[in-house]
Amino acid sequence: MLAEALILMAAAAPNLDAFDDANLALTTCGFAAYRQANAQDQSLDQFRRTLSANCSNQIADMRRAMIAVGIGRGKSREAAAAAADSTIAQFHARFASHYAKRAETEAQLRGLERALREEGKSNAQ
Repeated sequence: MLAEALILMAAAAPNLDAFDDANLALTTCGFAAYRQANAQDQSLDQFRRTLSANCSNQIADMRRAMIAVGIGRGKSREAAAAAADSTIAQFHARFASHYAKRAETEAQLRGLERALREEGKSNAQ
């Protein structure tokens, strides 16, 4: 039993490296798409299209890496693909949610910056 676990772990290691690389590439692409859409003041629907179009290669790479990890952990190809599709849907949903709240987030950041400036003034006195 232990030997089987070690074999699975050894086989999964390259899959995990590919997963890490794909995850970093997709996350980086997602933030780049966010910044681009924000600079262009795109609507939420436009941002969703930008995210999908700009990151299509990274999404495909991430899906493949996730399927490989799932199979390496003993899942069937179908189960691994379903899990990968679900996770990618969550990626889209999270980025869209953050994009939709960007005005609120920016207002909170400005308020925090203001509070820090005021605190700095009172500490200087």
